[in-house]
Amino acid sequence: MVVLADLGFSEGMIYEVIVCTYNKDGSSNAAPMGVVMRGSEYIVLTIYNSSSTLRNMQVCRSATLNFTDNLDFFFQAAFKDAVLPMDWFEKSCIVNAPQLKLADATIALSLEDCTVFDVQKTRVTGKIQHIAALNVYPKGYCRAKAAVLEAIIHATRVKALIGNEKEQNYLVKLLVLIQNCYEIVNRCAPNSCYAELMSDLQKKIDMWSHFKHESLR
Repeated sequence: MVVLADLGFSEGMIYEVIVCTYNKDGSSNAAPMGVVMRGSEYIVLTIYNSSSTLRNMQVCRSATLNFTDNLDFFFQAAFKDAVLPMDWFEKSCIVNAPQLKLADATIALSLEDCTVFDVQKTRVTGKIQHIAALNVYPKGYCRAKAAVLEAIIHATRVKALIGNEKEQNYLVKLLVLIQNCYEIVNRCAPNSCYAELMSDLQKKIDMWSHFKHESLR
């Protein structure tokens, strides 16, 4: 039986996963999120009230947490410029939610509790129903992988805040952090899939900035 500790979980640490849920129309939704463990049987997520993931979990009362080191999944799920490919997903046999076919591990979660965190977020507690994990070989560690994931997380906040004049100081800090990540990737993994993702990310940021300036004219 696989337990959270087998996936490297420890109390007080945030782990990045892809949360999969069903939309109202039955299509699959995927969103990267940070989760924390609470004891050995529960997972806690703090979710924006405006997110599809929160609405879907409240309706279906379940979700799957999917672990992967494929950063393209994180990139596509974070920005959803197009409908996510149907062949990414399969139906969970445990809960009423989709899961990633190519995940290295999946946690099937049932909704236990929703509590208002603040005006923007809700804290969701899920009970673990099942954990499945592949036996995979360890991979060499490259700093570029962590840098890309960090940049993607920062960029989701840039997208949300770029039109908010009150958050411009924070926005500048985020852009500096993304630039630092860009430099790490170009130093550690030039001409790689990680460099390609960073290039695509920079194009998105440039596009958001362009739209902001156009709206101010």
